Amino acid sequence: MSRKVLGIDIRNHTVTAVLLNSSLREHRVDDFIHLPFSGPDDPERSLSAALETLTEKMDLSGSDYAVSIPANQFIFRNLQIPFSNSKKIRMVLPFELEPTLPYAVEDLVIDFHPLNGAPAGEQTELIAAAIEKNQLSPYIEALASIKVDPEKLTLGGLPTALCLANQADSEEDQLFIEIDDTYATLFVLAGGRLQLIRSFPLPPTGPSKAPQLCAQIQQTLAAFQESSGLNFQPVEFVVSGIGLNEAEMAATLSGILDIPTKAASIADHLGIPVESDTQSPWVPARMDNALALALMEVEGYAGLNFHKGQFAAQKFLTRHKRPLIKAGILAAAVLVLLFFNLMMEAYTLNKRLGSINSQMTQVFKATFPEVKTIRYPYQEMLAKMRQAKKNAAFEAEAGPHIRRIDILNSISEQIPESITVNLNRLVIQPDNVLISGTTDTYDSVDGIKSRLEQIQHFKKVTIGSANIDRSGNEVRFMLKVEL
Repeated sequence: MSRKVLGIDIRNHTVTAVLLNSSLREHRVDDFIHLPFSGPDDPERSLSAALETLTEKMDLSGSDYAVSIPANQFIFRNLQIPFSNSKKIRMVLPFELEPTLPYAVEDLVIDFHPLNGAPAGEQTELIAAAIEKNQLSPYIEALASIKVDPEKLTLGGLPTALCLANQADSEEDQLFIEIDDTYATLFVLAGGRLQLIRSFPLPPTGPSKAPQLCAQIQQTLAAFQESSGLNFQPVEFVVSGIGLNEAEMAATLSGILDIPTKAASIADHLGIPVESDTQSPWVPARMDNALALALMEVEGYAGLNFHKGQFAAQKFLTRHKRPLIKAGILAAAVLVLLFFNLMMEAYTLNKRLGSINSQMTQVFKATFPEVKTIRYPYQEMLAKMRQAKKNAAFEAEAGPHIRRIDILNSISEQIPESITVNLNRLVIQPDNVLISGTTDTYDSVDGIKSRLEQIQHFKKVTIGSANIDRSGNEVRFMLKVEL
């Protein structure tokens, strides 16, 4: 039995589609297309128009769909969660991410990918990815205009990275980077497992493009090795993407990073024949991700998915009607046998429920000792937390609204290179900033204070302390800045 899957790779200005015909014996590319488009300001060359052209030029009947959208629209975070159950992870993930995100979690669509396979322990390392709902909606609406409800909607480059990871040696480390016209996305593959995703903006075409990208890659890898503790030694650097059209791009990256470089070329690597009536040439760097999307769906690779189809249940029932009827009959028989077992477990579950309710009440009393009467601890705890967040928001609105990155930038700009200073601690609060560190002389402390007083957002700078340290060679100081 064969299955047709159309991989649709949407980028900022192009759409690439590959139709994969899969059977028990082989995978085969039946058709492919690459369409440029302009944007929403030009309706005749918008994404919707490009998708309409796709439906006119390709036979999509009987196909399933897998779609990717630009990776630079996503936010990525590596986290550790203290349990392994996926449902629990989805429940707590927004709260774990919230302090690190520049947006409200209510405005985001979030998914995660575990880094340690199918975890059985108490700790789960994962990559969390998020995208704003108002960034995701236009793609879903454009797909709906051609009646496409994808099985998967993920980020560009990830399907190719997962294909490489599933084909890699478990003892080898790889770097995969997909280069677009305006951004690049790095995937760290350690021992055949995806460990890190980061997306970087790229400068306009020019001689500085490759060196700047290499600098970003080196900084990311240094931070990754320090935070993960892994001895990451990549044996090769795999590249793909439409940005590789620039001459000598891959060779330049290989020379700077001192790592052997090769093209992904998924079709050649997996021996997938390409057949099409179109006269357009098959360009691996352009087609890799669309082909990998279809393979990801066919092979069932676990990955990030940011869309659950509106008609997914209906499609599933239509496709699997007969097997479901048989399974339903067997399930009814099993349910009769399980009924007695469930009755026996009911008493144990009730006891556990009572214990959990007692623990919730104790936590509530410890957190809010002023509350004397507790009827519904969980609901009342949520109400208290919402009130605390509102109070914090009001306090933030009442005070000066200065971004932390602006404060750090202002301090960096004001302290000249002629002053030797090492900052040990920087605490930024709604109404003040505490700065502590070491410098060479008391005059340098006064110089730093004078420089900081010139910053527009700083009302007053006070020297809290300035003392010679034990070595006698440096002056320890603390400054308090009022915002």
